[in-house]
Amino acid sequence: MKIQLKPFAAALCLAGFIAAPAMAASSPSDNEPAQFASATEQSAPAVETSPAAEVQTVNHEATMKPLHKAKRAHKRVAHKHRPVASSATVQNAAATAPQARLTGRDVVRLISEEQEYLPFDLDVPGQAFVSTGPYVGVPIQFAGSNLIINSPSVNTDLQLLQIRQNITKQLNAMGGEITKEPYHSHLLLSGLIEAQAGYSHQGGKPNTSDIDVSAVSLDATVLGPSDWTLGFIELSYDNGTPRDSVYKAPVNYRVSNSRIYVNKAFITFGNLNCTPFYGTVGQFYVPFGTYSSVMVSDPLTKILGRTKARAIEVGFSPQVANTFYGSGYFFRGDTHASSVSRVNNGGINLGYKFDAGIVTGDIGGGVIGNIADSAGMQFGTGFQSNEQIVHSVAAYNVRGSFTVAKNINLITEFVSATKSFNTNDMSYKGRGAKPWAVDAEAAYSFPILDNKPSSIGIGYGKSKEALALGVPLTRTSVVFNTSLFRNTLQSIEFRHDTEYAGSAVATGAGSIVPSETGKGDNALTAQFDYYF
Repeated sequence: MKIQLKPFAAALCLAGFIAAPAMAASSPSDNEPAQFASATEQSAPAVETSPAAEVQTVNHEATMKPLHKAKRAHKRVAHKHRPVASSATVQNAAATAPQARLTGRDVVRLISEEQEYLPFDLDVPGQAFVSTGPYVGVPIQFAGSNLIINSPSVNTDLQLLQIRQNITKQLNAMGGEITKEPYHSHLLLSGLIEAQAGYSHQGGKPNTSDIDVSAVSLDATVLGPSDWTLGFIELSYDNGTPRDSVYKAPVNYRVSNSRIYVNKAFITFGNLNCTPFYGTVGQFYVPFGTYSSVMVSDPLTKILGRTKARAIEVGFSPQVANTFYGSGYFFRGDTHASSVSRVNNGGINLGYKFDAGIVTGDIGGGVIGNIADSAGMQFGTGFQSNEQIVHSVAAYNVRGSFTVAKNINLITEFVSATKSFNTNDMSYKGRGAKPWAVDAEAAYSFPILDNKPSSIGIGYGKSKEALALGVPLTRTSVVFNTSLFRNTLQSIEFRHDTEYAGSAVATGAGSIVPSETGKGDNALTAQFDYYF
């Protein structure tokens, strides 16, 4: 099948160029290597063509074999771009020579045009192709300590640079022209489909159960053809309760939502093979915190601090062990203390990664100019309806993740506002709220069922003065993760939340937040993730 498909595909390419002369380039230049013309002219007889029946008049045995010989010879020299003929020239040529003869030199010209215009090559895999995976932040084959299901959405740009660095190393090992521009242009399509089934018992309320498609994501990563640029687009789906477009009221028919939206889209400049410095512009989660977790449920720190913006970021990350890294960013926040909104927010992220043999880890911290722009603040406090606040509130983050003996993982993170909000913007018990949250987790990895990677983890989270965000006072979780099939993850989690006391009163953006009961909530969730 392979021997038959390649001549057939080449014939389709040839037919396409003959039928669409606007794509044709001018004749080969005088300095074209002589061996191409001589080799093809000796072996490729003239073939008569007409605009009405190009494909039928091309002799398969007489033309396709020399075509592939010329293609193989063409790959042994550097590719040269040729100017495209004007449409007027092409039309005149078509009018004066309707019965043009396809010579060996024409075959070489068409091969050159295939290299210049077509997004694939039949003989050189890796020159330009579309492939799947890997899903950013998730290894293709899970192995023990890598069973982290809420992989950080922060620093996606750096992860992509590292993926491209690994691809380039593999292409270099293969050798040949595919290591140079534009021979390693890739479009990587990856994504996630996530399904959940759950049962919950909320204090003082009826029990509930549900089956849901909790997450769907389709990512497109463009690596190359330049060594210094890459692009990323993530399309996600909204599984929230739909609302009537006229009355804005919730609609019970929830599958009528399934809205697709652009979650992330950015361009990154950098080449880790040459320099540790990089830059990113677009829509992404700014590097304030990491929010790694072994749990199914989001950590409280993520609800409080994770911030997505349309920003510019500059960072450095040396690709060696035991080194510092960092980044800085700025953007126009949604909230603003002045009368108009402008570029008014930003922050700095610093960290140190180390490898001490039995223990490896990553510790760091960061600051952000105004935590009111975080997703949790925007949705939880009602800032979306009143973005002008009395004053900005900065926040800081401290974090650490450690792996001991390759099968014990420890994760901890703390996020806090540096001062209190004005009572008109966010309050707790009658005064300005100063929210903070902490998360601590531990996991032990081990193999089961013929060496399938698995882990069991426990976690504890606590918040304070964050009632307006709708997060619990405390959260305790236990989870079991395993990967029974390649590119999949199966998890089951038990979670116990403690609500804020019923006497606590909070407001967000001037609106009173419904008080809680102080009782406990229990939830049991089973989750299946399919990555590609």
